[in-house]
Amino acid sequence: MVKLSDIRIPDFYDNLLDGYYFKEIVRTILDISGYMVFPYGFESVFSYIKIQLHKGDTKDTPVARKIRSSPDLLVYDESEKDIKLVEVKSRNWDVETDVVIKKVDWYKKYWEGSILVVVVPHGHWIYAQYVDELQVKESPESYNLRDEFEKFENIFPKVHTDTLYRFKSNIAEKMGRPKDHAFYFPEKDESFFFPEILHLAEKNRGKTKDELFAILNRNNLVSMELFTNSLEKLVQTGKIHKIKNGFYLRRKNEKREKAQSRD
Repeated sequence: MVKLSDIRIPDFYDNLLDGYYFKEIVRTILDISGYMVFPYGFESVFSYIKIQLHKGDTKDTPVARKIRSSPDLLVYDESEKDIKLVEVKSRNWDVETDVVIKKVDWYKKYWEGSILVVVVPHGHWIYAQYVDELQVKESPESYNLRDEFEKFENIFPKVHTDTLYRFKSNIAEKMGRPKDHAFYFPEKDESFFFPEILHLAEKNRGKTKDELFAILNRNNLVSMELFTNSLEKLVQTGKIHKIKNGFYLRRKNEKREKAQSRD
């Protein structure tokens, strides 16, 4: 009888399963947002060949490179009559401004017009960019997701930020991140989140709620509901002014200045 402790799964297959998990999250997000999503040809028809390619069991030829770098998903937008090819990468790193992504030159050469999606446990958590817009970098092949990529919903406008947020806990759990840690979920702790909103209002005086929300989500994936509730609390406590549709940080000496002006 074979003991479970004697069964070893090569790291390659562990990585493959992890990749499928995040690809499935992206597929689900697109599907429930109104896109039609299909596994792309090489992934579904030539899955065995792709496994051998990734294991390094075949010759490194242009054909092999094209198959190895083939996108994961075909996404169809019925309303726009538009087709997109999507490759999904995950990086279990806490710094979204320094993420190594290899073989971008292959995507640009063989899959012009395709989209690269990167999932990380920080920042906006899910980023996307057309490979045509990315520079090919040599060692280190590092990319700043904040500056060189877009928020996922900017590339796929049918996706709402709240839909992405729904999967934030799933990503955190799979990547081994604690769901009660303020570094990953600052929006759940008012002592961390409120100062961030106050700073946001100070730096972006007069911006609307939607504008502030879009700016905030560049660096921290938050749901609109959480953001709205927190913003309203700060308005109710008088720390932030709401004038028409714009929001302003209340200055410390504002009350005193108004009293002196009346005198």
